[in-house]
Amino acid sequence: MITFPVLFINVLAVIMMALVLLACWRVRAKQGAPELFITSIFMTIWAVGSFLELVSDSFEIKLLWRNFTQIGVFLTPVASVIFSVSYTGYLVRLKKHLTVALYTYQTIGLLLVLTDSFHHLVRKSVQLVQGELLGTVTVDTTLFGKFLITGNFLFLIIAFLMLLMASLTATKSSREQIYSVLLGMVIPIIYSLLKVISNEQFLQLLPISSVFALSGFFMLLGINRYDLLKIAPLAHQQVFRFLGDGIIICSINAEVVDANPQAHELLGEQLETIQQVLKQKVPYWEQLVQAGKQTEYEFHLGHKYLHADLYPISNDAQEVVGSVTLIKDVTVLKDRSDWLRSKAEKDSLTGLYNRQTFIEKVEQALERTFNEVHLLYFDLDHFKMVNDRYGHRAGDLLLAEVGKLSQRTGCVAGRMGGEEFALFSATLSRQKMEELAEELRISIASLDLIHEGKVIKATISAGLASLTNPTFDQIYLLADSLLYQAKREGRNCVRF
Repeated sequence: MITFPVLFINVLAVIMMALVLLACWRVRAKQGAPELFITSIFMTIWAVGSFLELVSDSFEIKLLWRNFTQIGVFLTPVASVIFSVSYTGYLVRLKKHLTVALYTYQTIGLLLVLTDSFHHLVRKSVQLVQGELLGTVTVDTTLFGKFLITGNFLFLIIAFLMLLMASLTATKSSREQIYSVLLGMVIPIIYSLLKVISNEQFLQLLPISSVFALSGFFMLLGINRYDLLKIAPLAHQQVFRFLGDGIIICSINAEVVDANPQAHELLGEQLETIQQVLKQKVPYWEQLVQAGKQTEYEFHLGHKYLHADLYPISNDAQEVVGSVTLIKDVTVLKDRSDWLRSKAEKDSLTGLYNRQTFIEKVEQALERTFNEVHLLYFDLDHFKMVNDRYGHRAGDLLLAEVGKLSQRTGCVAGRMGGEEFALFSATLSRQKMEELAEELRISIASLDLIHEGKVIKATISAGLASLTNPTFDQIYLLADSLLYQAKREGRNCVRF
């Protein structure tokens, strides 16, 4: 005689599975929902058939419902594999072939069970075992039957392992979804194993239909509590896991609540570490997140140069509840950009700023200071004679050597055209700048540049202008006039 607790939990299992079916149907257009709906149908058949077998009195009726239950027993594992493929994205390209192959394999076993002429190939005998409260149909299977049962377990375990693997690389929020499905799946697996090990005597203690009450609960928990299927799971997982950019999700209080593997690789293994790194490297980071506006920022992390795009997340009431930040490692792009800028800004022969860039750098410096500044303007004496006597290659070598000496001064250095050069400083005193100018003149005059066995000598004429709060044109014109004064007074000298 069936007791009320057993009746209650079995009815509850059927109700729970019906609710799962309804929940899957409502979101049937979402990724993975059709496959989960089909899985739920077979689980419901399994649960209903087992329950009706349990409450039936005669052996023939019990056997009828036992055979009906086999539809769920054989096809639930296959449907679970196909759902896992669709949900996780693993083997998704083989999904159609897997569907045909696995359903065909299990349908053959199902037909052998349901066909009178061939059921002896999978069953040696079927008998009714009467327990203290319930009568249970037990089946003695053939070797081939055991092989088919092994296939059922194998498919369930494959589906379980696929979800388990996905959970290992999933984000925190997605992991909760997957765990709910895993729990719903692992309960029937454990029960079925105990059933086989005990030669179906375990059914006397706990009918399998009651197991689906727990399975249904966890599946409903995943669908309704953890947004399973409300966001396309495959798309969400693949974007979050495989996108080359780091993705960081923050609350409106600037707390990092989730991050994908790329973000962990860039910033740290723990969410707390990522939060601390952002606070340290971007002092205004918390204010940006709390402001709830789309923005971007850049920061250095070791040898890496990172670019971040921050986007606010709003709820249905258009209230900002957090943000998602995409972080890119743009080190290669930055290096390339710096190289191109350097090529555009600098003279390829001497390595100094070209005329236009030098003027821009000096004008920027003049805007930031009101102290006395200095401009040394000089050129090589009789440079045309060097080219005519030793060749243009020798002239280029001389220009390059002057460029090296100019770079060592620590000033903003530029090649103003031909053999003309300029050095600018807003930090040195007038005395230090005069000493530097004289040292540079002596260094160039002391050069013994050897080209094709010939020693090339050179001197410079220079004008050093020192002014307070000038424009570029003012200090340049003064330095230029001093340069020509040095030429008039014999060259190889500096005029202040």
